[in-house]
Order: sequence, then structure tokens, then C-alpha cells
Amino acid sequence: MAEGGTGKMVGAEVRRVEDPRVLLGKTEYVDDLAPPDCVALAFCRSPYAHARISQLDTSAAQAHPGVLAVLTWADIADAIKPMRVEFDPAKNPTYKSCDWPVLAQTKVRLVGDPVAAVVATDRYIAEDAAALIEVDYEPLDAVWDPEQALEPDAPLVHEEWPDNLMETGAATIGEVDGVFEAAACVVSERFTTARHMALPMETRGCVAQYEASTDSLSVWSSTQVPHVLRSSLSDLLDLPEQQLRVIAPDVGGGFGLKASTFPEEVLTAYAARRLGRPVKWIEDRREHLSASLHAKHQIVEAELALTEGGTILGFRGRFLSDAGGYSTYPWSSSFEVSHAAFSIPGPYKISAFQVETKAVATNKAPIGAYRGVGMPVAVLTMERLIDMAAERLGIDPAELRLRNMIRNEDHPYTNIIGSEIESGSHREALQKALDILGYQDFRAQQEQARQAGRYLGVGIASYVEGTAPSSEVMQSSGLAVGGDEGVTIRVETDGTVSVLTGTTAHGQGHQTTLAQMTADELGVPLAAIRVVQGDTAVAPDGWGTWGSRSAVVSGGAIAITAKQLRTDIFEAASRLSEIPPEDLDLVEGIIVRRQDAIQVVSLAELADGLPAQLQATGRYEPPAATHSNATHLASVEVDTETGQVTLLRYIVVEDCGTMLNPLIVEGQIQGGVAQGIGMALYEHAVYDENGQLLTGTLLDYLIPTAADVPQVEIAHLESPSPYVPSGIKGMGEAGAIAPPAAIANAVADALRPFGVRVNSLPLTPEQVLALLDRARADEAGE
Repeated sequence: MAEGGTGKMVGAEVRRVEDPRVLLGKTEYVDDLAPPDCVALAFCRSPYAHARISQLDTSAAQAHPGVLAVLTWADIADAIKPMRVEFDPAKNPTYKSCDWPVLAQTKVRLVGDPVAAVVATDRYIAEDAAALIEVDYEPLDAVWDPEQALEPDAPLVHEEWPDNLMETGAATIGEVDGVFEAAACVVSERFTTARHMALPMETRGCVAQYEASTDSLSVWSSTQVPHVLRSSLSDLLDLPEQQLRVIAPDVGGGFGLKASTFPEEVLTAYAARRLGRPVKWIEDRREHLSASLHAKHQIVEAELALTEGGTILGFRGRFLSDAGGYSTYPWSSSFEVSHAAFSIPGPYKISAFQVETKAVATNKAPIGAYRGVGMPVAVLTMERLIDMAAERLGIDPAELRLRNMIRNEDHPYTNIIGSEIESGSHREALQKALDILGYQDFRAQQEQARQAGRYLGVGIASYVEGTAPSSEVMQSSGLAVGGDEGVTIRVETDGTVSVLTGTTAHGQGHQTTLAQMTADELGVPLAAIRVVQGDTAVAPDGWGTWGSRSAVVSGGAIAITAKQLRTDIFEAASRLSEIPPEDLDLVEGIIVRRQDAIQVVSLAELADGLPAQLQATGRYEPPAATHSNATHLASVEVDTETGQVTLLRYIVVEDCGTMLNPLIVEGQIQGGVAQGIGMALYEHAVYDENGQLLTGTLLDYLIPTAADVPQVEIAHLESPSPYVPSGIKGMGEAGAIAPPAAIANAVADALRPFGVRVNSLPLTPEQVLALLDRARADEAGE
């Protein structure tokens, strides 16, 4: 908090200022936009996962009444570059780049690949006309299994590559072979996680409008990254950025999915410029399920070495990710597997570490960012291995964790991969979660239930989440992206304050939390602050919202900028009052004399009387990362006759440093846990051997409903970051990271009498029954 700030807002349970507008239906999403003369765009998409396009006949579509244009690759080849993620080869020599054309050129690489686009007077006509496009395909063998994709004779997704490896990585730190040879206990397992997706309530969509008089283009998109999208469109359409404006209106959920640039956005913008009319594209749910982005499909083979007393010595792991048909622009689809591998250490001390990573191209939807990225896979791997080791060694799983966790006095702690964890409460969070459950009482109840033929279990998952990565961290991989952020704070002539930021909200409550920070840092009442975001024409350049970064980077920029603006305000007030600037303070929007709090001038009077507007702009570069931590604890009951898993209680003890607003923190956790439950128990994007998506509707792709998600019991600890203004740490992804591991451990604990190996998600009733059958077969020696 800046000197003289009110100090009343940060940490207060302020109700979200955006909620009345949302609840009263006064929001404006992309599909609500209806510019005059707006026309609709629809796509003809490939029904094949892998095929060559031998012939394309659009004549019937072009002749259909109401059709304004039919576009194929041949029509746009000279106007739109293919999307292509490039790494600095000196920093990432194994990455293979590939083109992702906005319309398929000669080959399709996944079901739903756009082949042609139709612009018509309305969406119904556009859809009907798209169905009239005749495409002759020459089907090719589909690459649908990531392990088979590595075989020497596997079909090539990208024929310019010698194989299907998109990227490989490896690291060995410490005496890995030695510690495994000396270990008293080595546990190993193969883990698989299913493809699933962010599935926001609002699908993707955009509206583009061209202004011929200025040769400028405005694009409204349901995006998390307006400035990044503007840069992408500038590059792909060869249009200067100053002629492009990108606006993110209200966004109905993003969760990482909408942090990328999509072919449909580029083509909508191009079509508006080509036709000179506003063009709208709104994704339907079938398109979203098959042709947006998926996430977290990985296969991990991992080993953990320990002493007889339970001290963790070393970890070895091989991580394989199904990256899909293209590389997500501009972040790449190879990032998830490396993020999983290098998130393994978490809150634990490990002296030796070895990983290999492979991102493999297949004929499926590309893998992209989704809440937590690779961390749920990492936490599942490590936490399951710890439970397996605890059983092998005869040590309580909670005790085994406590023996290996980073202690408070160890901070700042540099872990095995070189990340400095600046502060935390790892052991304290675990102990508090155990106390909330009544761990020993639960163990007694569990034993009584088993004697009655009921199977209860408890699962623990602890983790450290690296948040708000810096520019240096982001660029160390070879990508030309950044982690800094800008903010402009402006005093309006009526004394209200506008905060303009490059981060943008899609449900997180930025209008509330950023206003809370500004109120304290500047010294004005919360009601006088308006947060403006999501518009590249007015907000400073920024990298948008992803990576649990907004509170850290926008908060840091607000602290810097508010300090400068306070200085400017006091200098202006000093000239008016002849009181030295250092003797002035700003409290609740009133400039007062420090020594006696006598009012000098209101901020409104000062701003209205000045010849120039009072405003300041600042940028903040965060430290390498901040580190939140938490323990999740799930208790379950498993019906061994039906395979049904019932969640009894779900407990989270979260430490995100200084809490800006406990209500919003708890809302983020509750929502994240719901998504993590989906990964653990329900969600699975299933493909067959021909690359056909078998879960193409919400009748087939199951998500948890309100009835399936318990009220999460949440407790808080606060270990402020010493490197960030106000001690803030990111936490937006936190709730989704640990549920797969906690629930998997709980199911394994419940089914311990049967010797079940829980190593695959989701744990649907069918999967649980299959695990029980396998355990019985193993016991019988079959």
C-alpha cells in the first residue's frame, strides 16, 4: 500500500461491483452485438481426421440466395498468412514448426478442420450454403494414438517433418542413477489422463467491422488477450497495428482456451475487410467440441525413490503429450507437456530429478491452455506416487508428505529445477486440512464402514503453483512473448478515477479487485473508481489474462502508477494551496494537510481546474514467478457394485499471499474445483481409430452439474510474497489443479482392500469397475 493510502479495501470482503449488471441482464457478449448491415459467416468443415482435398466445388453454394461470398484457400492465399508458431532455435532446437492455415490448403488434419467459409445475409443461409459445398476427399490413415504416432511407419501428420514429434525435452539434475540404486523403496506407475476441454458457457465468437475511409478494422472477440490478438491479426493480415482495434466485450468464460488466436477470428476479420460490411461468426457447440482446443491428454511413466524412513530421494519420469493436429498460436501445443514435467517438485524436497518430454502430433484437435495447463498431470503423478510409497513403507500418507515438505524456515527455497519459492505454508496447509476433516476420526469411521461393506476413502493433494511468469521466464523457451503489464490511471474532471489495464476479465471480478487495489494505493473511495479493460484503443499494451497473472501484474502496475499519480496530484495541489507537496495527503478523494487533516481541495475541484488532465501510466515487470500453495483433501465413498464415486467432503486450504478479496478468492476456488472434478470423474473427449470424435455433443461429453459438486470447505493462510507489491500471488487456476489427484488418491484409498491400481482418469463408473476387475484378475494370476 502506498504511503497515505486508505488501507481499507485490500483484504475486505467487497461484493463484486460487476454483479448487478450481470444479474440484471445488462451485459453485452459478442453475440449481442448487431452492427447495421451485419452478415454471418459459417464454415464447411472436414468430416475426416486425415485426408487430401482432391476437388472443391463451391458453385452451388455461391448460387444460393442470400450468399455474399464463398471463400476457399485459393481465394485467400495471397491475403492471409498461415498461423505458424516459431521458437528461437538457439533456445529450443527440437521444436518443429508447422503451418496452420485458416482454411485447409490441400490436406485436412482433424475432424472439423475448416475447408471453406460462406458469408451470407444470416447464419441460417450461411449454414445451408456451406452444406452445399462439394469436397472430394482422399482419406488417409489417421494418427490417433500418440504412442503409435511414434512408430517408424506411422503416417505423418505434417509431411515436411521426418516424424510426428513436435518437440522433445530432457533434463537430468543430481545423481539420479545413484539415488535409485541406493533407495530402499522405489515405486513406479504409468498414468494416463484423458483429453478434455475448457467448455466455457459462451463459445468462441467474433464480429469484425471495416472502415474504408481510414482503412481500419475493429474486431470484437470473446478473447482473453485483446492486444495479443491485435498483434496476431496485424501479422497474419499484413495490416499495421495502428489500423486495428480489438475489443473484448463481456466474456462468458475463457479458462485459457480464449488466450489463443484462432483461424475463425482471422477469417472473420478478413471477410469484413473484403466485403466492406460487418461480419459475425459465433461458434456452435458441435464446432466447439470438435474444432476448438482440447487439453491435458498425457501418458506418464514415473518412478519415485525413497529411503526406508520415507525421505524422497529422486524422481524419474517420461511424459508424452498428444498435441493434436496443429500448434496453438501463439503459445504452441508443446508447452503443456514440459509444464507438467517441470511442475513435479511442488512443495517437496527432492535431491535428484530426471525427465524426458515428448509432444506428438496426431489427427485430433490441437492441445491448448486450460486452467492449470500441465500442473494437474504433474500433481496427479507425484501425489499418487507418494501414496503408493506410503503404503509400501507402512507410513501414513499425510505423515510421509509432512516429512518431505519445504518448511517455513527454508524460504526462500530454491528447488531442484532452480525455481525460487519465495514464501509459503506447505506443512501448515496440509495440517489445517487434516484438522478440518478430523483425519484420525475419519480413519476410524473408514474402518467401521469397511466392516459393514462400505468403502470410504480420503485423498490428499498438495502443490505449489508458479504464477504470473516474467518476460524472462516466458522468453527463455524461445517464444517472443512477455510477462510485463501496463496500467493508466486517470482522474476525470468529476473526481472519479479510471483505471485502464491490458489484462481483461472473463468472470474473475477484475472490476472489483483492481478497484480495491487502486482505492488503497491512491487514496480514493471504491465507488469513485472505474476499471476499463479489454479495448486496445484505450488500454495500455498488455499480455492479457492467463497464467494466474492479473492480480500480480496489474496490481504491480497499479502500485507503481498510483505512486506517480499521487506525486502529480500533490504537486498540483501545492501550487494551488502553497502547502509543500510532502505535507499533503489524499484520503477518500480529498487532499488534506497531513498535520491536522484539514481539507485543502477535493480531487474533483483540483482536476476540474487544471489545464491538463491528471493521469499517469506505468508498467510492471514481475519477478520470475510468484508461488501460491495449497492442500486439497477429498473424502469419497465408492460403490463396488456400480463403480459410482460419491464425493462426501471436499476441503481446500489455500495460500495465495495477500488476499485482495476473500469472496472472490473463494469463488475462484469453488469454480476451479468443479472443473477439476470434471477431469477426475467425468470429462473425456473420446476418439476412435479413424480419428472420429465420439463425444461430439453434450449428451456424450459429460460434465459435472451442480448436483455433482459439493460445497467446497475453504480455509485460508497468507504468506505474502516479499517480491511483489502488497505481497500478492496469483491463484486463478489453483482450484482446478489438485482435484484429479485428491480424488484419485481417495478412490485408491477406498479400494485398498481390493489392491486396485488407480492410474487412469476419468474415474467413471465403467473405469472403476474395470480397475476392480483387473485387480481381481491380477490376484487370481490371470
